[in-house]
Amino acid sequence: MVGTVTISIEIELGWGLVRFDKFDKLSENREAETRHLSRLLDQCDEYDVPITFNIVGHLLHESCDGTHDGPHDEDWWDVDPGTSVEEDPEFYAPDLIDDIRSRRTDHEICTHTYSHIECDEVDPEIVRWELNQAQRVHDEHGLGKTGSIVPPRHSTPPSGVLVDTGIRTKRTPHYKAHDEHHPATAVGKLYDILFGSHPAVEPAVRQGVLESYSPEYITFAAPFLQTGTSDPHPVYRSIPLFVRQRLHERNLRRGIDAAATTDSFVHYWSHLYDFSNEKQWPQVESFVRQLSERQEMGDIRVRTMKDLQSEYEQRAPHGDHSAQAQQDDLCPTREVGQPKPANASLDHPFDHDA
Repeated sequence: MVGTVTISIEIELGWGLVRFDKFDKLSENREAETRHLSRLLDQCDEYDVPITFNIVGHLLHESCDGTHDGPHDEDWWDVDPGTSVEEDPEFYAPDLIDDIRSRRTDHEICTHTYSHIECDEVDPEIVRWELNQAQRVHDEHGLGKTGSIVPPRHSTPPSGVLVDTGIRTKRTPHYKAHDEHHPATAVGKLYDILFGSHPAVEPAVRQGVLESYSPEYITFAAPFLQTGTSDPHPVYRSIPLFVRQRLHERNLRRGIDAAATTDSFVHYWSHLYDFSNEKQWPQVESFVRQLSERQEMGDIRVRTMKDLQSEYEQRAPHGDHSAQAQQDDLCPTREVGQPKPANASLDHPFDHDA
């Protein structure tokens, strides 16, 4: 059996934090994030491990005046400093994308929308504008067409908009997959984060888009360790640091084992800032090396989100759309304006930024 492992890293920096009063998670002038991205890319080149980097499109700008045409609420752009990468590197980061592109490894750069919009909290025309604008700056930066999306904060973009804008693959929380579930209580989620097995879930096509399923909480980095510059919740801090680091190592390894033993798919993710510290980095470094070793053994293959599309097409019977139709019927995607399902994300003290 050969399992498939996907890693997606969110590069959103200030765009994903400033509206939630968590800007101080970032290091000063994002120096730690820049350094740890370079360290990760070095590891990937050494061990031939490709990663999907999902980028907030505005980060591709060298500078801007803070004014953007579009159908957003008029105060949406108030957080844009309207300066440049030299003055506000948390909102402009073309150098990070250039570093990714300069490497030998064939990483994917996909979209995290243009300005980190929550796709099911706004009208579809705003989502369409965001994806079209993100594609324009991708084109200006020579990145070409993007066919994958990681929606900010696990939101659900309108499927029709995704199809119309050429998106073929998206990352989705695993509890939205058929026969998967969400912990019913805060204690259940806490246990799942610390001790649960990484879900191994086959991707599925829903409403014309292939969904790759990941946990709602970060797994490439660990939420029970320091994330960025922030200490974890006091409940986590009651556990000795070396124990939490061992748990992180074990959980990373168990995900690989789950993919290999079930001939299925696992999807790890985190934000760039999450692992940009020395509490997280040793486990991340070891994990990349393990992925290489398991690939050489033939247990797994590491695939980007864009490669999952061809992987899925190879595994699915040609011309057989019955499975897709059944999945669409059993697991309808919530569109804008529909109420959140009963198993939607729980708000409690152990939640991590999405």
